[in-house]
Amino acid sequence: MIDRRSPTKQLIATAINIAIQTVLLARVTHKYTATPNTISQSVRRTSYDVVMAGKSRRVVPDGIVAHRNAVRQRGGLIAVALALAVLVVGLVLLALPGSLTGLLGFVFTFIALPTMPLFGIPASGGFTLYALSFVSSMLLWWIIGHYASLRAIRAVIASWPEWRQEFRPLAIGLVLGSLISLALAALVLGAL
Repeated sequence: MIDRRSPTKQLIATAINIAIQTVLLARVTHKYTATPNTISQSVRRTSYDVVMAGKSRRVVPDGIVAHRNAVRQRGGLIAVALALAVLVVGLVLLALPGSLTGLLGFVFTFIALPTMPLFGIPASGGFTLYALSFVSSMLLWWIIGHYASLRAIRAVIASWPEWRQEFRPLAIGLVLGSLISLALAALVLGAL
């Protein structure tokens, strides 16, 4: 359709249309009556989201947002800390005399370092292989913890119980995979 109005009339009609839309939008979003001052203000800020985007969000200590942020930021680190705690317990049990404590210590060490079979441990050893296994295992635990935190913060109210709920099946799967690989290696090598 061809508009046969003059360019001046088109410009005036467009200006009126924009003014009407601005006033209507200002009334809906800001709940005030339009005056010449508020019309010029509503052109700059037409939405609550635009106004809030410029302001920093205040977080209530120990509030919902603070817990969500803590889970998101620290989920991977908590998983690494748990793996390191299990590793320390395993190494202490390995240092104690006795075959039962040695077996439990080795199992705990294997749980904390699930990538040991990828590097051929316990069939072959060496500082380099243990160091690579340590670094890759800690990275793997961090990835699992961070992934669990990202899944946990999908909930409206997210805190550490939701993180544990997401982390538990991932950690159990990783530990069982590591222990099954250990059992298979022991079977193949003839230790069982």
